Amino acid sequence: MKYKISRKLHTDFSVFEQNKLPERSYFIPFSCASALSETDYKNERYKSDRIIMLSGEWDFAYYKKLSLVPDLFDTDNIEFDRITVPSTWQRTGYDQIAYINTRYPFPKKPPHIPEDVATGIYRKTFNINHAEAQKTLTFLGVAGALAVYINGQYVGYSEGSHNTAEFDITTFTKPGKNELVAVVYKWSNGTYLECQDMFRENGIFRDVYILEAEKNHITDFCLRPVKNPDGTYNVNISVDGCFDSDTVIKIKAFDSETLFQTELLPDKSIVVPSVFAEEWNAEIPKLYEVSIILYTNGEETEAMRTYLGFKHIEIRGEVFFFNDKMIKLKGVNHHDTHMTKGYAMSLSDLELDVQLMKAYNCNCVRTSHYPPDPAFLTMCDIYGLYVVDEADIETHGFYAIPHSTYNPNRLSNDLTWADHYLDRVKRMYGRDKNHPSITMWSLGNESGGYKCQDVCNAYLKKVNPEIPVHYEGVNRSKRWAYDVVSRMYGSQDLMKKIQNGTAGSKYKGKPFFQCEYAHAMGNGPGGLEEYMQLFYSSDQFMGGCIWEWADHSVYDKNAKYKWTYGGDHNEPIHDGNFCVDGLFFPDRTPSSGALEMKACYRPVRASNIGGGNFEFWNTRSFASTADIRIEYEIVENSISVQKGNFDVEIPAEDKHVFSIECASLDKKDAD
Repeated sequence: MKYKISRKLHTDFSVFEQNKLPERSYFIPFSCASALSETDYKNERYKSDRIIMLSGEWDFAYYKKLSLVPDLFDTDNIEFDRITVPSTWQRTGYDQIAYINTRYPFPKKPPHIPEDVATGIYRKTFNINHAEAQKTLTFLGVAGALAVYINGQYVGYSEGSHNTAEFDITTFTKPGKNELVAVVYKWSNGTYLECQDMFRENGIFRDVYILEAEKNHITDFCLRPVKNPDGTYNVNISVDGCFDSDTVIKIKAFDSETLFQTELLPDKSIVVPSVFAEEWNAEIPKLYEVSIILYTNGEETEAMRTYLGFKHIEIRGEVFFFNDKMIKLKGVNHHDTHMTKGYAMSLSDLELDVQLMKAYNCNCVRTSHYPPDPAFLTMCDIYGLYVVDEADIETHGFYAIPHSTYNPNRLSNDLTWADHYLDRVKRMYGRDKNHPSITMWSLGNESGGYKCQDVCNAYLKKVNPEIPVHYEGVNRSKRWAYDVVSRMYGSQDLMKKIQNGTAGSKYKGKPFFQCEYAHAMGNGPGGLEEYMQLFYSSDQFMGGCIWEWADHSVYDKNAKYKWTYGGDHNEPIHDGNFCVDGLFFPDRTPSSGALEMKACYRPVRASNIGGGNFEFWNTRSFASTADIRIEYEIVENSISVQKGNFDVEIPAEDKHVFSIECASLDKKDAD
């Protein structure tokens, strides 16, 4: 089959998408509730009878330059390699492995980029058995830009590597065998917004699938709890889709018992009033499963699940409240990185990271510096993590060398880029809006500002005023802050000045959040305990996130050192070992920094108040210590003289004195 591959889309600044469907919530429909009940959220996309899963083996042709792609690309006469999707070129033997921190990989002349970029062309054949079905093609992540063709015809184009790209391919497909061609351009105008500190990789790195829907089907929904003064919640529900007049949508929220159930007519919204529900928080992540079932002529024709968590976020002056409690964010920054697969983390890889975060006493994760796989957010909902969900925006290269091009605000204060920024924020919000774990939206990272960010902030305030907006980069502009004052690596001295009121008026009136406050490179992070004591010292301090979760590395079994860094791959531009700045090694073995974090993020703190008397402080905001056993050992002159353990249930935020009878402790007090 022959294709005329575009050579201009990736360089046309006026085009950052073509024929792409609007943003919407992530969900996986089934044909009926019984089919849905046989799986769980981690297997939905692989088990649904409405999904044609395209992940797996694809044909692949890699071209070092776009100019080498034939003018008429004939798939019948191309010698394709085979490649696994999801994956990245750099981890499968194509293109240059390169770790770059703050620089762009090409000369900065925005919005211009090199035209003759490396290009990967993917081919996949698939069968259509239900010709009458409406078909949506979904890419969950493609770096950098994507052009889609089916059966010889151009379908559409997408930028925004970490945002979902969806296309209506109904009219492009036919019964039986079909051919999909995905063209991935290494760089596009959008690459100027993706200058993050990481190995720069390319390819289809998240799952790809086709959704087959009946004539009547749901395209999006929003479940938004709003708290009432009496402590109950109203649940605002809206559902969008394609519906006939005889369509009814039934929605049920439940755990062991039904919380509420309601019916929704097509193209209508509804409010379920005065729901008395247990609230969600990271310590007690109470979720209600929600089934959404569409009926046509009284018969089930579509079923899906989501999860509902009840929360209320409010900023009162300088204090951030979550469900009417002050919380401290004990957080980490998380990149998608795997020592052999790079960006292409599986759901089990992501779940391991979430499990480790909980095991090492984290309660917060910032998705640096882009939205994650949507299933990662469901894991945060279920396991209990406050999420700072970050847009796929960073222009750090304008901070970087050469100094003659130093201009941090270069793109963010140029409103010709506003639509490009807004598209990425809208798609983050639209996909992730139903997750109870979302605690703040982030407008991106290290991009200066403020004009394009103002546009994005105004949008979020219109569609979702309940969730605060964070963006650290704006503090170097006249805007200074959005809903919280955000800083990176604010010193302990600065925090002491904020606390005593001598840091300046800009630090007054809003909560203070350190989106990065400690760096885990080398023998770091240092000073964690001092930071934690400062976080606890003032209600204005929200806490912060450590940079970063895991070392970035490329595993090479044939190298002298198995984990390779920038410069180990003969790359002409690199930033050395600065990628090795994680709390965990690339294989998720904890470093000493992870152990330090675990200790400093501990939920219970103890202090000796004389002799064998110890005061235990439950630092949690919601949960008691009923799930914690305290073990102790008394050591005198390097000799263990007594061991023991005890259970003590301390309510959230409370303190309790417990006495240990030991002659050595009494003697120490007497001395």
